[in-house]
Amino acid sequence: MSRQLEELGYTKKTCATCGNDFWSIGDRETCGDAPCDKYEFIGNPATSKKYDLFDIQKEFNNFFKERGHTPIKRYPVLAKRWRDDVFLVGASIYDFQPWVTSGLVEPPANPLVIAQPSIRLNDVDNVGRTGRHMTCFTMGAHHAFNTEEDMVYWKDETVKYCHDFITHIGIDPSEITYIESWWEGGGNAGPCYEICVRGVELATLVFIQYKTTPEGLEEIPLKIVDTGYGLERFAWISQGTPTAYDASFGPVIDQLKKLAGVELNEQILGENARIAGMMDIEDIADLKELRRRVAEKLQISAEELKNATEPMEAVYVIADHTRCLCFMLADGVIPSNVKEGYLARLVLRRTIRFMKDLELKESLCDIMKIQLDFLSTTYPEIKDQQNHILNVVTLEEKRYGKTVSKGRQLVKKGIEDLKKENKDEIPVEMLIKLYDSHGMPPETIEEIAISEKFKAAVPDNFYTLVAEEHAEEVVEQKKIVELNFPETDLTFYDKPHKTEFEAGIIGFHENNVILDRTIFYPEGGGQPSDVGFIRVKGNKMDKFPVTHAEKVQGIVLHRMDQEDIAKLKPFKGSRITGEIDPSRRISLTQNHTATHLIVAAARKVLGDHVWQAGAQKGVKKSRIDLAHYKRIENTEIQEIELITNRLVMKNYHVHTKWMNRTQAEKKYGFRLYQGGVVPGANIRTVKIDDIDVQACAGTHVKQTGDIGLIKITRTERIQDGVERLEFSAGEAAVKAVQINDDLLKDSSNVFKVPPEQLPKTSDRFFTEWKGFKNDIERLKEEIAGLKIRSLVNYAVEICDTPVLCRVVEADMNELVKIATDITEKDGGVDVVIIGNSEGKIVGASSKNAMGKGVKVNLIIKESAAILGGGGGGRPNLAQGAGRNFDKIQEALEFALTKIKEILG
Repeated sequence: MSRQLEELGYTKKTCATCGNDFWSIGDRETCGDAPCDKYEFIGNPATSKKYDLFDIQKEFNNFFKERGHTPIKRYPVLAKRWRDDVFLVGASIYDFQPWVTSGLVEPPANPLVIAQPSIRLNDVDNVGRTGRHMTCFTMGAHHAFNTEEDMVYWKDETVKYCHDFITHIGIDPSEITYIESWWEGGGNAGPCYEICVRGVELATLVFIQYKTTPEGLEEIPLKIVDTGYGLERFAWISQGTPTAYDASFGPVIDQLKKLAGVELNEQILGENARIAGMMDIEDIADLKELRRRVAEKLQISAEELKNATEPMEAVYVIADHTRCLCFMLADGVIPSNVKEGYLARLVLRRTIRFMKDLELKESLCDIMKIQLDFLSTTYPEIKDQQNHILNVVTLEEKRYGKTVSKGRQLVKKGIEDLKKENKDEIPVEMLIKLYDSHGMPPETIEEIAISEKFKAAVPDNFYTLVAEEHAEEVVEQKKIVELNFPETDLTFYDKPHKTEFEAGIIGFHENNVILDRTIFYPEGGGQPSDVGFIRVKGNKMDKFPVTHAEKVQGIVLHRMDQEDIAKLKPFKGSRITGEIDPSRRISLTQNHTATHLIVAAARKVLGDHVWQAGAQKGVKKSRIDLAHYKRIENTEIQEIELITNRLVMKNYHVHTKWMNRTQAEKKYGFRLYQGGVVPGANIRTVKIDDIDVQACAGTHVKQTGDIGLIKITRTERIQDGVERLEFSAGEAAVKAVQINDDLLKDSSNVFKVPPEQLPKTSDRFFTEWKGFKNDIERLKEEIAGLKIRSLVNYAVEICDTPVLCRVVEADMNELVKIATDITEKDGGVDVVIIGNSEGKIVGASSKNAMGKGVKVNLIIKESAAILGGGGGGRPNLAQGAGRNFDKIQEALEFALTKIKEILG
């Protein structure tokens, strides 16, 4: 890795501070990275020209474009569009994993250059505090993918490109250091250089040439140049501002400062950033140490420093977080309590928290508009999603307010329980649970704890902890089945309407027969498999039913009863004829294409943010899950249904085509992957003229008119941010309509009115019923009052304490009301024990009686035991019941005896 550096005048040295090997021009003792070197650019820019973030982004792209790299558009920050292991893009290399990096498909260009917005929440608690940490940053990258046949460029050329770019923007070569290091990530590894200038790391050059295995490193045929340039840091070092935030989104910060009335103290913030650069801030204790060191340097107290920096830090957090949210929401993340939605909600609610700290009067929607205006000139796709973004944040802000309001009692209850355990602090585990399960922010919990004279152990890295727990998708490990057979020829793609076929038996696996070809569609993509039967050719007598089909490693397994497998085994190598259930195939095909149409219609009605979150096709009914930020209203459902059926009636052509994965993505974008990640170098595209296109391996009609009627039958919210639509297609849709008609007619017959008068009649009957119910409740209260007045006369004096024990014909609710009213509402009786002939018993005790030791929960428990049951409650109110109805009088007499013992 040294030849090119030597040619550029660099020599290898060892850092006197950290001991790492590095390369630099001239005499130098330290490696150039913090903490070995201080930030020397704050107030002293490293370049002659100042660049803002968008300037340096353009400069970077143009520089590499002029040197033979093809610029490509940024990928969505939602990586789950093409990956099943992570949620968000954390670096530019994520764009090409696993399909390109594995060598399975060609890259979109080679070499290429990209400016990729990347999101990392592993340092979310450090944002605003250190001057350099961000949740969202722009990774400039030039990539080359090298094979033995096509060696684009490797280490020396990469170093030369990096050196030329940094000097091109005006940085003195003598200030550049190349630190030798090693990189691992995403299952790959390789040597790397970390490039630093004046104490800050600006770029990393990684040379991926290995994959990591349990046994160690294994050489890979594809050699990848994986570079990452922190463009925000380039803007920072060129401007010499106190923080990277000021350099990267200064116009947003300026407006936020005005709204919050915050003054920028450049001396303090600059010193804060310099010292932060000298520390490993990932350590929790370092945040407190950071404050101490800065305060000491400025000769002020830590409290003075906190008061001076916290308002500006809050401004920085809001500017950073709103930028992160713009990319998340524009690219299809829906805030929720799971997966990537959890991360979006975390960022969103932290933003609201810091807005509260600054006492901003503006709504989150107002603040987001400032960020949207800033980003929209460079990212028009964000501008296109502005209304959707603002709708989401407005709704989320309302939800957040309700969550905090509801959660207060929950926190107080938790504190009460901890006090009973003689604890004086809410532990971290409980804080995380309250946040994960109930959305309660730790700062609010801490406020409640203080008001209850309690403590809360809120760690400085709380949000980092919870973000790490939700950073990656949990991929289910499937059982690996070794099948030593050639892949099955799937003839249903070439002849989709054929229902009979001929094939050869090539083997068996457990209770499955394996054929060399098949028209049985194997279950996948939410479509159930075909069913049918096979016959050994020449034997028309024996039918062998196929109950299920699935594909494993390209081999279709046709499931049968074990007895049929035993009968078939002697015919290995023989030819068979097979037939699928044609009506089932037609229904599944209609439902599958209908699913595509419903997604297309939903996007028209609800917005482009709508994404398929799951689907299951069926014969009689199917379902489609859509990512959407609120409940779908009935008028919207009707509009989706109407548009879907119009698409059917226009009889659009359905085109299916196998395409190279990279070419399909270039032509259609990531909208292809509505049904989830599709494996393979080649994917099957299903295009309904200009209406919809998806990567889909299912069976489809030739024209939309072949579907027939589509009827959406019901909707429900299956989880936060996901709406489920159930529907039927074809004959099943007609039957669904007929079922609804029958329900309407039957309901109309009950009221003896025509169907068109049913809503009005139902409303009238419901209104009358509510009135009667209220009358009944009122009469019950009056009757209870009369009973109370008559019952009080039966009370007896026991040691100057009025006591009532009596059988009362009333249900349990009435018994409770009578007992509490007599003892609490000046009924003149201190202890009441009443029961009914159904074995129910209730007791109540006034404060006066409890002061004398009468606790009715203990009395009721023993009295209910006489009834053959049990009971309990509070000392002032309890109830019980038993099956020995005939012993109610005995139970009451026992209770009276116990009261006499207590009082006497």
